Amino acid sequence: MPKREGALRCPLLPMRAILGPLLLLAFPGFADAPGRLGFAADTVDIHATSGAQSGPIGKLLTASPVTALGPVEDGWRPVAVAGWTLVGAERALQAAPGIRVTRAALGPDGVGALSFGASRDDPETGQTWTRARLTGWIAVDTVALSPDLDTLWRRAEALFATRCTTCHVRRVPAHYTANQWTSHLKVMGPRTGLPRADQALIRVFLQYHSADAAALAAALTED
Repeated sequence: MPKREGALRCPLLPMRAILGPLLLLAFPGFADAPGRLGFAADTVDIHATSGAQSGPIGKLLTASPVTALGPVEDGWRPVAVAGWTLVGAERALQAAPGIRVTRAALGPDGVGALSFGASRDDPETGQTWTRARLTGWIAVDTVALSPDLDTLWRRAEALFATRCTTCHVRRVPAHYTANQWTSHLKVMGPRTGLPRADQALIRVFLQYHSADAAALAAALTED
């Protein structure tokens, strides 16, 4: 979406400058207590073992809920992310069956870090979805985590309001499904001129406020 000449814009800092590792320091106990650690504010590399030498097995994507499995060890934290995988497409961990809100994108070695639970058939598509849990390690000094989704949504809404209304009227998020927003942002995202991280933030914000908002909210309570 091209910039409108003469439009006055408030400067928007890069996401990591706002939601970087300092979030972990801003909340006492946030960095050490087991349980829900926060939500990915950007893509996060996840490793099979602690230590950068192991190489990442995949990435956690923006707004993915991250659970701590134990304390920090030499700058690395064992974590888990839960979701659903489509049978035959286990390298993508989704927030809910049939809804393409990806929580983790895995490499060839990443599927081995998944543990699987009960399966569910989608009567509309005939697809089979399986409850799955990804476990691994993240480097705490390079990870951007938000303590809650509202913090992410405030930034996303500001980007959406200023960068997604120059070519057309502001779209109502709930008028589209989460999957439709995925398709729309593939086309419209690059037109904003924003970094990919900010485009991803806008997309997941719109998905969580889409016609599938109730299903995505329910998925968060399952984690």
